[in-house]
Amino acid sequence: RTQRAVRALMELSPEVATVLRDGREQVVPVEALRLGETVLVRPGERVAIDGTVLAGETTIDQSAITGESLPVGKVVGDSVFAGTINGYGAVQVRVDRLHQESTLSRIVQFVEQAQAEKSETQRFTDRFEGWYAVGVIAFATLVGIIPPLLLGQAWGPSVYRAITLLVVASPCALVISTPASTLSALANAARNGILFKGSAYLEDIGAIRTFAFDKTGTLTYGRPALTDVITLDEGWSED
Repeated sequence: RTQRAVRALMELSPEVATVLRDGREQVVPVEALRLGETVLVRPGERVAIDGTVLAGETTIDQSAITGESLPVGKVVGDSVFAGTINGYGAVQVRVDRLHQESTLSRIVQFVEQAQAEKSETQRFTDRFEGWYAVGVIAFATLVGIIPPLLLGQAWGPSVYRAITLLVVASPCALVISTPASTLSALANAARNGILFKGSAYLEDIGAIRTFAFDKTGTLTYGRPALTDVITLDEGWSED
């Protein structure tokens, strides 16, 4: 389940693109695009690469990449991102980054690296688990052999107590607790558009008391609302 978030991000990018070569349109895999080539993006299509608009005008839904809640107007000279959705107009886009270097690809890499990185708690647990496991095995062994050898008790009950101790004190639950919770949190956050660069940052967020946001678009609901009415000099009032 933790990999579904990564697959969902990867599916944002189309597998093919319409490139203009030798004066005609060709549909090619995005991996075959070269820097500087011109890609045609029709209305409703997903942008295949990071690039710059060379011709045309449109609006693009780039909420999956930048968090902008409303479609953003794009004219000649503006940048676009792979995985975003083209609006009403066809545009020609120059390839500025290859497929594997796009912003979306880097986001996917961030999520994969975050899932592989261990937090401080997990590193401590891994170190502690080695000694803990040895201690549990040694103690269970003593519980199983000392009573019969030194106290004259039967082997059956002693071995049974030793096995019970191994099951109850098993280090498996200790070792799996931290990675299971962090992987679940990282995947759930990615599905909701929040990217953590590693488990350490996810762990640190429990102590955070202040958040700083770089733009208000991150905090909006995505529902336009009337804020002001500006009248013309023709006798019209705001009402």
